Amino acid sequence: MKKQKLAKFLKIFFVAFFLLSAVTAIFFYQGFYIPKDSYGEEIFFSVKTGEKLSEIAHNLEKEGIIKKDYFFIIYGVITEKSRTLKPGNYSLSPSMSVSQVLRKISEGNAEKITIVEGWTLRDIAELLESKGYGQKEDFYQLAGKPPYYEDGEVFPQRAGEMERELGLFEDKPGNLPLEGYLFPDTYFISPGTPMEEIINTFLFNFKQKITPEIKEKMEERGMSLFETVTLASLIEKEVITVEDKRLVSGIIQKRLEDDFPLQIDATVTYLTRKRSVDVSIAETKIDSPYNTYMNLGLPEGPICNPGMESIKAALNPQESDYYYYLSKPTGETVFSRTHEEHVEAKNKYLRNNN
Repeated sequence: MKKQKLAKFLKIFFVAFFLLSAVTAIFFYQGFYIPKDSYGEEIFFSVKTGEKLSEIAHNLEKEGIIKKDYFFIIYGVITEKSRTLKPGNYSLSPSMSVSQVLRKISEGNAEKITIVEGWTLRDIAELLESKGYGQKEDFYQLAGKPPYYEDGEVFPQRAGEMERELGLFEDKPGNLPLEGYLFPDTYFISPGTPMEEIINTFLFNFKQKITPEIKEKMEERGMSLFETVTLASLIEKEVITVEDKRLVSGIIQKRLEDDFPLQIDATVTYLTRKRSVDVSIAETKIDSPYNTYMNLGLPEGPICNPGMESIKAALNPQESDYYYYLSKPTGETVFSRTHEEHVEAKNKYLRNNN
């Protein structure tokens, strides 16, 4: 009798154990290998140097890329890939399984590339060419040619599927290049990465920087994204500190309201491609919709790729009595209330240094 009871108990135990094991196996299989969303869009995701497995997993769940962070942690420990996670910027998607996400982040093999705030398409094209990612012409074929390009041929920004999905360009003229939208940041790019994928990475990053708070601020000020980026690009090229950027933003806004020419030297050097900030009288008369000496309002498009501080300054101008400003050779900004004060400042800080 006891043997029968023991046999029955063991049978029930093994059946229960088998069922529990099967349910557990199915649970973890789905967590490891079944994506969160079969049709999820790609998301720009950054892994910073020194981040722990748990931090990466938490951020992946927070961004909606994976179902639960513990699936990523457990799979990383089991496969020992947690030891090889590499910092970098990745294009990930909820349509990727935990195993795929983990493999992509653990493979890494990326080179550190920094796009500096205020760089133009020309600067970025030259950097990528020097790093062996393709010719400048390849870059311009995808990003569009700047207005100053040598042969005068225009390569408009292509209206590919990726651009439409990003939803960044509804208010941007289609004949203009991607100047202003390639966000300045540090990226980790694997050797052999196609130029198009690199540009997409810059664009994905830019999209994620345009937060709901920034969109709300643009709406409050009645500004489109294109106008915001264009204004921010002027600020980026003109001054350095956050305080000066907000003051210059206020001056530009005031001049726009007064229908007074912006007369921003950076719009001229964008056309001449000079590294120097010196602008001659003849250069201020260049016939171009980018020349803010010859035309009222903002230039035709952005003149560089601005950073976050300049974008925020464009949306948060500082009111002041100033109407003019100039940059000393040291980089310090001198503000003036009247034209007479401005001329005096130019004579004092600029002409004596020529």
